[in-house]
Amino acid sequence: MKKWSMLRIAVFFCASIMLSLGCVKKADNYQQLAVNFEWAGGGLSSPNPEIKITNPPAGTAFFKVQMTDLDMTSFDHGGGTVPCTIKNGIATIEQGSLKGYRGPEPPAAQSHRYMIKVFALNKDQTLVLGEGKAVRSYPH
Repeated sequence: MKKWSMLRIAVFFCASIMLSLGCVKKADNYQQLAVNFEWAGGGLSSPNPEIKITNPPAGTAFFKVQMTDLDMTSFDHGGGTVPCTIKNGIATIEQGSLKGYRGPEPPAAQSHRYMIKVFALNKDQTLVLGEGKAVRSYPH
């Protein structure tokens, strides 16, 4: 019975990732991304922070971004998909560019850990070329 429960959890987890990304698969040359950000403010209506991605894979046309409160995973902080722009080997997701983003707002007097996960997608958004994540507490 325990093995069956673990299998169901694994299937659910994989299915939820596929649903969140759409019908996409990993590229043969899939790579890890270096992701960095600093908070630009808090509150559900605050804009997303500027996000830096170092050395995005060749062929990256879009970034899909998701934010998760690791201390309250049931709350959907959303994210969005934006075109990729690269300058000197660094891609920048501009502050406020994610239309489905909801900022950090833990309960009063608490600090929560938030993970921003970034997926590099090809031009028709059917192939994940790479992914990376960064975790920061809010408030610090």
